[in-house]
Amino acid sequence: MKRADSLLAPLIKNLKLEDAVKLGRIRAEWPDIFEKPVSLHMFPAILKEGELLINVDSPMWMQQLSFYKDKMADKLQGFGVKAVRLRLGKVTPWEKEKKGEEILHKPITADDRSYIEKTVSPIHDEELRNGIKKAIEKSISFKRP
Repeated sequence: MKRADSLLAPLIKNLKLEDAVKLGRIRAEWPDIFEKPVSLHMFPAILKEGELLINVDSPMWMQQLSFYKDKMADKLQGFGVKAVRLRLGKVTPWEKEKKGEEILHKPITADDRSYIEKTVSPIHDEELRNGIKKAIEKSISFKRP
């Protein structure tokens, strides 16, 4: 039996999707490749023939990062990156961090607990009752902006 990657690799190459697949991997691992605050001010935009174009959010960061282009290329060598180019452009915020900052929780009050118990008490199946109870608790504790 052949491994999936051995079957997909030629297909990806024939469709000329190699760079797109590599760029997707780079984007997924970006916060791990470059730590904060650096990773928050740059974003991999385009990968073409071994050259990675990185968007940088300000001239100040662009100037600082320009001194480290060779080191950045070395870190990205495992993804097939041979050179790095910088440009001013849009930097997409990382979803994990945005979600973490936006989610606020409030404590569940005694009235909330009473409401939850009244709501789930008619349910006879214990597993179902516990699942619904957890869902209601989560919903109540979520603070909306």
